[in-house]
Amino acid sequence: MLNTKINVSLNRDLKKKYGIRRFPVVKGDIVKIVSGSRKGESGKVIGVSHKTKKIAIEGITIAKADGKQVEYYIDHSNLVVTKLDLSIEGRFNKIKEITARRNLPTPEPEKPAESEATPVESEPVDVGESSGETIDLPEDNGDELEEDNSDTEETDDIKEDDDNEN
Repeated sequence: MLNTKINVSLNRDLKKKYGIRRFPVVKGDIVKIVSGSRKGESGKVIGVSHKTKKIAIEGITIAKADGKQVEYYIDHSNLVVTKLDLSIEGRFNKIKEITARRNLPTPEPEKPAESEATPVESEPVDVGESSGETIDLPEDNGDELEEDNSDTEETDDIKEDDDNEN
């Protein structure tokens, strides 16, 4: 039978905070690599292979022979969890239960992280009369170069001189 949970060690701060040494890792946890060629790198868990007991981390990739970048799975024993994703209710309840048994302060529930992207203020622009669609374009910030109209003035003067000669 295949074990469905892969336990990963917690860092010192989390060990003190929750009173446990290891906890099952899931997508969304933040981990740090503590041994191997990628030692010191950290990132968010993006994949867990229960069959091989290896974990893929955001930003950690390896190049294939054709040059394509693919996720690099790292053994669970080479990782330390630095931040648990407690937005999943079952995980939060498990941590709450463990801390209560050990007489530790109950952790506060975490809210799912909202995207930090801010929308660009823009005015709607009419694309065409037939379609009736509008799209939002970002406002110009005035950094565009001004056109040099001195060339057109010279050509106008030359045309006037040619007209006067006739």
